[in-house]
Amino acid sequence: MISVYTTGFNLSKINIDFDDVFSNWFCYANQIVIATFEEQRQETIDVICKSKFYDKHKIAVIPFAVDIENDIYWEGKLKNAALASCYNDVVIQCDLDERISGQPSDFYLMAREIMKHDFSCSIMLPTIDLYEDLDHYITIGHKWYIHRKKGCFRGSVNFARKEDGNLDAKQSDTCELIDNTGNLIPCIGKIDYNIDTPKIIHLGYLDLQERNRVNKFWGKVWNHRLTGEFDSKYEMKKTTSGDPRKNKHNLKHPLWPKIK
Repeated sequence: MISVYTTGFNLSKINIDFDDVFSNWFCYANQIVIATFEEQRQETIDVICKSKFYDKHKIAVIPFAVDIENDIYWEGKLKNAALASCYNDVVIQCDLDERISGQPSDFYLMAREIMKHDFSCSIMLPTIDLYEDLDHYITIGHKWYIHRKKGCFRGSVNFARKEDGNLDAKQSDTCELIDNTGNLIPCIGKIDYNIDTPKIIHLGYLDLQERNRVNKFWGKVWNHRLTGEFDSKYEMKKTTSGDPRKNKHNLKHPLWPKIK
């Protein structure tokens, strides 16, 4: 079986449909792990337990101490805390604004392929960024989503760490899939993007008003990585409608499966 691991914090202040999250992820996994700020464990449980798909035996909430203002690398450490608490051999990293799409059997085949190797490895999946509605997108990329648990960590890759301890934010978001020496985990395959292949669907740009509200927090985090200094008054440029990259995709609805 497969575990899905993620991070979640400040959940009482943001709009997340946990029925939608859990009903999708449980199509592919029998365990979900959510790492949160140490002081927000109970708040996180109080929010997610309202979902009809909440099951304390299948959903683990992991508290972890972070120092947002002084530690550039805190996000990767938080994701790594979630990864470390997975009990399955093969895992998928997803954010709460991402959904998994494709036949579950294809994911099980990828898991078997990963486990054939005697070293830590991953398979890259395509990810599509929806924009303003479920029928349009702006970008398609690939990331290390599904991988072996053993020997894998989340953190900043070696070549992005500067000698002064700061981060080259153009080369790292502090959450790369790495080994215990900071090198990237080998990728044994890359799934092409098309209608029927496994993929991750990113919903972070569906509601631009909500996106800008969330970015009041994330803008400070991203600026900290770029400058090496935490500025509590920093405000990033707002995301607006009318992105010229907007195109209609050809994916079939529903875009992702759900258990009932």
